[in-house]
Amino acid sequence: MSRIFTIAKNTFREAVRDRIFIIAAVFAFFFIGFSLFIGSISLDEDARIITNMGLAAIFSLQLFVAIFVGAQLVFKEVERRTFFLVLPKAVTRSQVLWGKFFGLAATVAYVTALAMAVFFAVFAFKIHSLQLIPGLLIAIALGYAEALVVISISLLFSSLTSPTLSIFYTLAIVFIGHSSGLLLGVIEKQSNVFVKYALWAAYYAFPNLEKFNIRNDVTYGVFPAPMVLVAALLYGIAYGWFAIIAARIIFERREF
Repeated sequence: MSRIFTIAKNTFREAVRDRIFIIAAVFAFFFIGFSLFIGSISLDEDARIITNMGLAAIFSLQLFVAIFVGAQLVFKEVERRTFFLVLPKAVTRSQVLWGKFFGLAATVAYVTALAMAVFFAVFAFKIHSLQLIPGLLIAIALGYAEALVVISISLLFSSLTSPTLSIFYTLAIVFIGHSSGLLLGVIEKQSNVFVKYALWAAYYAFPNLEKFNIRNDVTYGVFPAPMVLVAALLYGIAYGWFAIIAARIIFERREF
């Protein structure tokens, strides 16, 4: 665990110094602040607009860091030949992978905390109400849980291919994961048995990321049932673990 912690700490330090990370954070903070202006010119919809834009900015920042930083983690180590120095020192590839995962998870938690501070400062300044706070916290927490799943997928592709392709594949998975409802509609209308079963296989193979999306609901004061939240978290843990195990298998078979 000490080796994993050391790798995670170094990964966190490297990630927060990345220019992509800094640009994304500045953009998200600007977007949250800009919501204050948009809300001020709306017709009695300032609370909804600020909430929607704030949650969207935080979620976008979480995914951006998970995808664009995560896609480069393993490749950078290979390109710099760092593995030639690390792996011979009784550090297993599995420990390296878990260290990268926890380091990036800490990075996403860090930017989420910063964005939340800006968002709730804007929210308190304009809204003056605590009614939506619990729902907002739950929505942000589920967004972070989704980001952890995306990190595991990003590490899987980062262990397999180049950063450009890793970003492309991960973005495609995220898009499909948020379109699972459309896929389910296509399955229900499909008459061909073989195509239907193939689509069912794809439906269960790809992550259903809509399980973590309650941002629109909490904007209108609708809170999910506790069992729905528990089911979403358990699903995220199971899928993320599966992706990390797959990444570990691929990573251990690579030659450096």
